Parts: sequence; C-alpha cells; structure tokens
Amino acid sequence: MTSCANGTVKAGTDQLIGACSRRRLLGVGMWLGSLLLAWAGAAPARESCKMLQIGEVDVTMSGLEPLVAASIDGHAVQMLLDTGAARSLIWKSAATDLGLKLEYVSGEFFGVGGGQQASITYVHDFGFAGGHIHKVSLLASGRGDFKDATAGVLGEDLLSSMDVEFDLSAGKLRMFKPKNCSGDEVVYWADSFFMVPMQNLNAHSSWPEAEVSLGGHPVLALFDTGASFSGVSREGLAQSGVSPETPLSAAGSTHGIGSKGVETQVAKFPQLSIGQETIQHVRLRIADLFEDDRTAQTGSMIAHTVLEAKPDMILGADFFLAHRVLIARSQGKIYFTYKGGPIFSAPPKYSADPAADRPAATPAGDPPQ
Repeated sequence: MTSCANGTVKAGTDQLIGACSRRRLLGVGMWLGSLLLAWAGAAPARESCKMLQIGEVDVTMSGLEPLVAASIDGHAVQMLLDTGAARSLIWKSAATDLGLKLEYVSGEFFGVGGGQQASITYVHDFGFAGGHIHKVSLLASGRGDFKDATAGVLGEDLLSSMDVEFDLSAGKLRMFKPKNCSGDEVVYWADSFFMVPMQNLNAHSSWPEAEVSLGGHPVLALFDTGASFSGVSREGLAQSGVSPETPLSAAGSTHGIGSKGVETQVAKFPQLSIGQETIQHVRLRIADLFEDDRTAQTGSMIAHTVLEAKPDMILGADFFLAHRVLIARSQGKIYFTYKGGPIFSAPPKYSADPAADRPAATPAGDPPQ
C-alpha cells in the first residue's frame, strides 16, 4: 500500500501538483483506448448485460506476490500487481538499469514501514496487456532491487479506471468495461457469491475499501493484492474495541514501501465477516502498519499523519488466492466467490488445521441488492 505525500505532492491524490505536474502519470485514457482497439472479446453474460473484456493478463505468483508482464522502452519487465498502491511507480534501481534519468521531486511515498523520497522519470513507451502509451511520467521509489524480480508496481491510477477480476489461483487478471450491467450479472462465473459495498473515506484515494466485521465490530478493510499477508493494525484494534480470543505471539517482521521493518504478532479472533462470508476463529497478523506514516510539515515540528482515513485491516494476496474477486468500480461493489483452501496465511509454526480459516458456510443464496 502506498500514497504519494508531503511537500508539493498531495497524499493519495489522483493528480500530482507542483513539482510533479498535474497530468495523470500513466495516461490511462490513451492506454484504455489502445486496449479497446486490440480486444473485442466478451465474457459470458446474462440478458442485456455485456461484459466487454478489454484485456486478460497472465499472473505469476512469486510466493505471495502477484507479478504481471509489462514493457518499458522495449525492455520486458515484471511489475507487482498492487491494488493498495495509489500510484504506479518504478523502482529507482530499475530506472537506473534501464537507462532512465531520475529527477528529484519534493515529495515522499508513504506506506507500511514509513516513507521513501520520491523521484520522477520519463518513459518513451510503456506496454501492458497489449496496449501501449507513449511519453509517460512515472514516479520512482528507492525500495526494490530490479535484479531480484520486479521493476515496480502497477497501482490504482491504472486499475481503478475499469472493473477488474482477480483470479490469482488460476493465474489470470481480467479487465472489463461493463455495458448495461447494474447488478449481479457481472458475476458471470457463478450463481452464488458474496458481495460487499465499497467505501471511499479518503477523498483523494481510489483504494478498494469496504466495511467488514471483526469480532462483531465494524472495521475498514483495504483489499490489497500488494500485501502478501492479511492483517489488522494495532490502532484499528484500539479504536474499534476488538479483542483477540488468544494471547499474541511473535510472528516475525514484514516490509512495505517504507524503509523500516514492521514487527508482527499473530492471534486468533472469534470471527471475521466480509459481506456474507464468515470465517470463524480466524488467525490474523497484528502490526503497527501505519505508525511511521507521519511527516513534519512546513512551519511545524509536530509530526502529522499522512493518510486521511487509514484502513483498520488489510485483506492481502492470501485472501485473493482463496477467492475469485471482481472489483466492480462501475457499481461501487466488490463481488467474490470462495475457491477453496485456507483464506489467511499464518506463520509456519501456526499452520492451520484442515478446517481452519475457511468460510463457515457457502453463500446462502444471492445477497440483497
């Protein structure tokens, strides 16, 4: 999860101001236009609803990281598919190795583990899913080693422009522009499903967030493919009044875009309900996810939080691997079906028994519209 903030870059915005310029980073309109010319397929549909498929991309799982192929100035690269990133970006190491010039901008990226100084670079040709856009500006971050796996991340500035289906266990990402679809017709692969309405509590963010219930208390969850593991923040637990049913145990550290490692613990909670899906006695990681997302603003020595409304928990790639998920921006809803297996990945020594971390029941008919 990332947002661009501090200095002349506004937190989580769809447009950058000041040193970063006001134009969209990935030229999404041009990219979608090239895809519409390249694709003419349609998924199965009901009645007059038509799911115009504008792209299908293979997804390779590197552990719990979903990677997709792209190209930068003719060079084949792998990008992390990250619905928790407000912006698509390139690692500074990748930009250097690809011969791209980096320019300093007055701003930082913030996410799990704190902030990273931002730079900007310019790409002559960016290719993804059969579409190409030219003269693209990309923000750059210091995290990541291009030689290891990825060149950067594909974020919500690109993904939020369409309805996106994540079928990670099958290795597929599908992109749609629905026509005449107002309800569950978009779930073309199943008759029974779960659904949760999206919320947008960050005025300048397009993150896919929804209210869920943890231990009987409402909490705000971010559906974040860029996070390997699902978890809950300590601040969210304190504010919501949720208490685990087992003592906390150390579970190692995790990293986000920030430079600091974040220590995690694991505990079991009575239940978690996401829409109509309920998981009993669920094991989740607990961490100070956004503790370091603070910055001292001009004229003040007091550190201010960067995010307007931080999510209380993250539903990560482990959740996506156990489900087939459609983030239907056209309706403001998230539809999903359970595919099987444990939903949440606990640390190895807390590996689940065969019945743990699975839904208590299959969908009880179609959810209300």
